[in-house]
Amino acid sequence: MKTTKVWLILGIACFLLNTACSQSETATLILTNGKIASVDPDFSIHEAVAARGSRIVHVGRSRDVEKFIGPDTEVIDLHGRLVLPGLIDAHGHLHSLADEITYLNISSCASYREIIDKVAERAASLPPGEWIIGGRWDHNDWERKVFPEHGPLSRVSSDNPVYLRRIDGNSAFANRKALAIAGISRETPDPFGGVIVRDSKGEPTGVLVNRAMNLVLKHIPSESEKQRRDKFLKAVENCLSVGLTGVHEAGVGPREIALYKELIDQKRLNLRIYAMLGAQEESPLEGDLEDYFRRHRIEEYGGYFLSVRSIKLFFDGALGSRGAAFYEDYSDDPGNNGLLRITPEYITKVAKAALKAEMGVNTHCIGIRGNRLCLEAYAAAVKESTDRDHRFRIEHAQFVRPEDIALFTEYGIIPSMQPTHCTSDMPFVEDRVGPDRVRGGYAWRSFLDAGHIIPCGSDFPVESNNPMWGIYAAVTRRDRDGNPESGWYPDQRMTIREAVRGFTSWAAYAAFQEDILGSIEAGKLADFTVLDTDILEAEPASILTARPDFTIIDGKIRFRRE
Repeated sequence: MKTTKVWLILGIACFLLNTACSQSETATLILTNGKIASVDPDFSIHEAVAARGSRIVHVGRSRDVEKFIGPDTEVIDLHGRLVLPGLIDAHGHLHSLADEITYLNISSCASYREIIDKVAERAASLPPGEWIIGGRWDHNDWERKVFPEHGPLSRVSSDNPVYLRRIDGNSAFANRKALAIAGISRETPDPFGGVIVRDSKGEPTGVLVNRAMNLVLKHIPSESEKQRRDKFLKAVENCLSVGLTGVHEAGVGPREIALYKELIDQKRLNLRIYAMLGAQEESPLEGDLEDYFRRHRIEEYGGYFLSVRSIKLFFDGALGSRGAAFYEDYSDDPGNNGLLRITPEYITKVAKAALKAEMGVNTHCIGIRGNRLCLEAYAAAVKESTDRDHRFRIEHAQFVRPEDIALFTEYGIIPSMQPTHCTSDMPFVEDRVGPDRVRGGYAWRSFLDAGHIIPCGSDFPVESNNPMWGIYAAVTRRDRDGNPESGWYPDQRMTIREAVRGFTSWAAYAAFQEDILGSIEAGKLADFTVLDTDILEAEPASILTARPDFTIIDGKIRFRRE
């Protein structure tokens, strides 16, 4: 009798042990009967992928993943749909997107008159003294392609200060009330790295370029922490809805990093953020830069939902507002060759400290002069370091010369570029820089042929955060109406696989994350973007309308299209 009991107990124990082992080997999520584009080095294609918790455990044929199905496994039959590694925007501004979602959006205004009417309507609903914040105006879309002057705007908003950012975020427009609050008059000198645009009599027009914007910005009342948090989460949801699983947040401070940590601790942040720590000269960084960088460096937080591994600098301005720095004058603005917001010496200083702190440096450069001087500043730091895996980046790299591409190669600098900038700028760019310099613009193929990768982003909200628009622009160099039919300087186009790599594996590499993100391989994080269209095979026009059916991060569905 005792022997029977012993065998019974042993039998139950073995059953429980086998059950536990079986459950530990099952998947929590399986995507099957689809087209799984791994974006591994061979760009291999599979039918199914299985994830256990946050990690991928198997990629292969549909019948091979059946052994991973358990009682609690969520199985999604893809019915042939395309699965890409979770799409990453390698250059975006989540807090600016949050502002755009909630502030006065004037992107639909086709004239200055329409902006005046919108502001007048908003002012009529507000108490005196309350700020009107908005933006996304672009004078290049107006019939008169000139900067506005504040007179007509000020007359309809005399009791409310108004501050409207231009679409590129590198200039803004303020009314008389806002200028008065900031103490800006004809006697106010241009700050270093900025311009107060003036009329023929020397009076401020209300347009503030680059660091002149700070003269007004510092007077805008701060939001409450709850307002900031709620707005930010709306921006996160917006990114998930277009299929993004990660964003390289281009320029934040300790306050934003603390917010990310708080949301991760509360399990409310559903988007991976690779944050670039801002370090402009006006920041309180006159002490030990290396120590400051080390204190804020984060290799991973909350299961790779936050990483802080690089420094963000702004060097020159933007092309649309003629702030990008060139050696020769703008073709359509004699006497102006752009401006620099910081000195090359400061870039070198930051880069040396960053190398010691094991951080990268990512610098905004658009014009030929901006790019060249930044490359030289980087080189001065890199030459003194033994670190050859620094992954310094130039953000935008819009206008370069062939000899400058050679410097990118020599010093291992990554060109981080945004394809939709090309298709947005192409209607006016040749007028800005002329027929010779334009050949060095948005030179994707030249960089690729030189052996570079190109992490791709959008610079949202300057452009749409929809990665399909970026991929379409990369492979066509056409606008969303299909113009020009042959593509704008089509010899610089990317292939569809290169464009996909730009938003996946190349973006991951540029963030030191290629071991965990960017491709669908066993052991990596289970981030997937499931599309309703096979953009690898579809006609280019179909890429524009492709939509995510699922956005999956850490093996969990974060967005599901109804």
